Amino acid sequence: MLTALLLAATQVSAQLSPTLSEIRATLQEPVTIVLEGGNQQTGQITSWDESLLRIEVSLGGGTAELTFPAEDIRSIRFPGAEYKRTLYEWKNDPERAEDALALYRAYYQQQGAYLSLLSQRELSLFIDYADFALAQNEPLKAVATIDIISPYIEDEAVLKQLKENLLLGFFQGGMREEAEVEARKWIKEAEPAGFSALGWRLLAEINFEQEEYENAFWTAMHPIAFSNQMTMLHLDVCYALAILAAEELRLKEEPLQLAAEMRDRGLAWPDYVVMLNGKAPEYLTAENTEAETTAKTTIIEQKPLQSPSPIDPIESLPTRIYN
Repeated sequence: MLTALLLAATQVSAQLSPTLSEIRATLQEPVTIVLEGGNQQTGQITSWDESLLRIEVSLGGGTAELTFPAEDIRSIRFPGAEYKRTLYEWKNDPERAEDALALYRAYYQQQGAYLSLLSQRELSLFIDYADFALAQNEPLKAVATIDIISPYIEDEAVLKQLKENLLLGFFQGGMREEAEVEARKWIKEAEPAGFSALGWRLLAEINFEQEEYENAFWTAMHPIAFSNQMTMLHLDVCYALAILAAEELRLKEEPLQLAAEMRDRGLAWPDYVVMLNGKAPEYLTAENTEAETTAKTTIIEQKPLQSPSPIDPIESLPTRIYN
């Protein structure tokens, strides 16, 4: 009996869930313009040039076209807002990820031309779209979306995150030249001990790909040297790149030293990065013997590393990691 009830409930739920084509049809229905004085007009948009909006409205048995200056428009209401709950459900269901991307795209096709008329809260839908596109390995969709919505975002913290996602999008999309240019811009603007090491991480990855191991090592070391007890984002990747670059350079002590600190800081090997997947050295993942622990402790007490940074040849890296 219980099984039958559950099956019936599942069938009812499936019947109630809208299809993507049904949602798209709703999104194409007329919009409602709310004017500064409080009046409203509902109709199909026929043109919009960022200064004048024209809509076609039904009047009796016919239609008429009304024109509204942008400064007179308080807001614009698009049909289909109720399906954002469906979007949330789909994006959290791995089997509906493609449908979620398609629905995000449908909302963008509906509203993308009218971003200047949207509130900051409404714009957050497209910030989510860029985040989700990156997570679903669709970096070029994320880059295109970020590029278009950024001029309309007012919150500096949100803009900062969008810049990071743009940088990630360039890199994940294989646009290495653009990624390197943006990474160097990011580094110039970043605080050395800030919340993220993304610029240094990606530049180190590019160096490593090009077999420029010394530059990769010191670039990855930069955020490691400046980091404090608050572990910044992407620091695990920097540790991993520094370790692998040190091995390529045939350095003997540094890989062990970095691995010991990485483990002490509770950082796992970042297998989620394609370049690093499955490349964790055995001395990082294997159980330590008492002798190994003693040896690593001795190494950490030795003279710290000091070398010019490849980002700025005049600036030498500090020596925090061996304190």
